Amino acid sequence: MLFINLFLSLVKINTMNKDRLKEVLSIPSVYGEEGLVRDYIQTYAENEGIEYEIDKKGNIYLTKGSDKMTKGEYYPCVVAHMDTVHRKHIPLVYSNQRLDIVEQPYEDSQYSDLQQTALIAKHPTTKEQTGIGGDDKCGVAVCLEMLDHFDVMKAAFFVEEEIGMMGSKEADEEFFRNVGYAIQFDAPSSNWITEVCSGQRLFDTDFKELITEDLSNNGYTSFSNDPFTDVNQLAKKFDFSCLNLGCGYYRQHTDSEYVIVEEVEDAIRAGKGLISKLGLEFYKHEKNKSVLSENRSDFYYDPYYNTDDEIKEMSDEITDGVIEMVSEGCDREEISEYVYQILEGYY
Repeated sequence: MLFINLFLSLVKINTMNKDRLKEVLSIPSVYGEEGLVRDYIQTYAENEGIEYEIDKKGNIYLTKGSDKMTKGEYYPCVVAHMDTVHRKHIPLVYSNQRLDIVEQPYEDSQYSDLQQTALIAKHPTTKEQTGIGGDDKCGVAVCLEMLDHFDVMKAAFFVEEEIGMMGSKEADEEFFRNVGYAIQFDAPSSNWITEVCSGQRLFDTDFKELITEDLSNNGYTSFSNDPFTDVNQLAKKFDFSCLNLGCGYYRQHTDSEYVIVEEVEDAIRAGKGLISKLGLEFYKHEKNKSVLSENRSDFYYDPYYNTDDEIKEMSDEITDGVIEMVSEGCDREEISEYVYQILEGYY
């Protein structure tokens, strides 16, 4: 009986909460309209007895285990953004409706004989497929798994990443004062490690050497140079090491977006392994070290992109987003970053 109980406890530790993943993915959220996801995170924090704060921008920050910290220790911090680009979901946000999440077999015959599980979203009224928002609600779900697993942890959930990292540009300096390193989960696939983000190096050689073996053991081998996400801003503002990992979503920014459950599990396993290894230490990086020109051949590419419908969808998305950003007084650099990320998501 003791062996059975031990086995069951280990299974519980290593099993993802798939129901919660589906629940998070069902919550509609658009840049500027992240309230339902933030409410979900706030309720989670309250139920778990985790300290939290919401800043004037709408970012929410969680701190777990402050009573367990001792002098000289630093928090691991996990990061995700709460917004998506799927503007057609705005009426769902206002009416507090949920997307229908459909689970179905997925066979990637191009790369593997393994059968995996895909999640897609359907509009609750039209029943047509729509964007599931894995970019970056998958990241939100992974961060909650990290908070479940570790006794000492910080987590930052940002708004308006999709229109130029507007939330993380106003990241709370006091919250990050005692952070030792930050891991964001915001990239396609489960073999993606952002080393350079919009020209900003996220970590130095020593840190890369420290994490490479553990990442490789969990299937992460591809270090890449990527467009923006929130750790770009954290790396600019602070002097701790950052990285960004893939978390199982594909065809982001399109109605045909989908999530591979097993690859979300890969991200969870990789995150747990890294944090267990890195512990409550501080890992410095040269925050002013940037890369002006990099070989971009390692960008993610999906050969199934770029149907006529998706090209039209991309065009409409850029037009709507730019109009809104201009009306909100965003500058040219922010608008250019937004357009670049949209294009990168399609090509």
